Amino acid sequence: MSENTFEASCACGAVNVKVSGEPRTTMLCACNDCQKATGTGHSALALYTDQTIQISGETKSFSVTADSGSDVSRNFCPNCGTPIFGETKRVPGHKLMPVGLFGQNSQNYQPRSMIFARSHLDWDIVDAELPKHQKYKEN
Repeated sequence: MSENTFEASCACGAVNVKVSGEPRTTMLCACNDCQKATGTGHSALALYTDQTIQISGETKSFSVTADSGSDVSRNFCPNCGTPIFGETKRVPGHKLMPVGLFGQNSQNYQPRSMIFARSHLDWDIVDAELPKHQKYKEN
């Protein structure tokens, strides 16, 4: 992905997001929590530093302890429910941005790997060449 700035808004337009530059990484996550949050087999995420994101408008959040054992906060528009960003205590100072939020620009976010492949569902077809990690990506 090249140096870019992308803007997005929730479905009702009450929350606006602007990201600048390169994400630290992009990934698919197939943990049970992401499956529940998206209503499908995985989430597609870009990890950005807090300094590269601008969010305007009110968001609401809830926190859970995910299957990973990490505390995860999911932030969404309180009017329309669109997911806006997530945060995990595993990566302080960063936000997990759902790439689908960026509409046509989502094509710029090629996933680099899948995490929590241990709970990936067979019917959720992903690129067979995509590196898959059973939990978090090994360092």
